[in-house]
Amino acid sequence: MTTPEIDILKKKFVGRKVTIDAQRPELVRMAELRGKVITINCNGGALVQFEGPDPAWYEIEPEYLIIE
Repeated sequence: MTTPEIDILKKKFVGRKVTIDAQRPELVRMAELRGKVITINCNGGALVQFEGPDPAWYEIEPEYLIIE
C-alpha cells in the first residue's frame, strides 16, 4: 500500500467511532462492540481499541469497519 493511500485511510478513519461488519467468521465476536480507530498501520490495517475492560488494540481491515 502506498503512502498516499494510507494518508487517505487515516483522514477517513483515525479518531472515529466504528462498529464491525462481521462478514468474516473471525470478526463475529466483535460484531456488537463499538470501538475507536487509533491509527492506520503501514500495511493499511486499522488499529481499533474497543470500549470495555479489554484495552488491547486489534488490527482490522478498514473494509470491515462501519463509521458511526
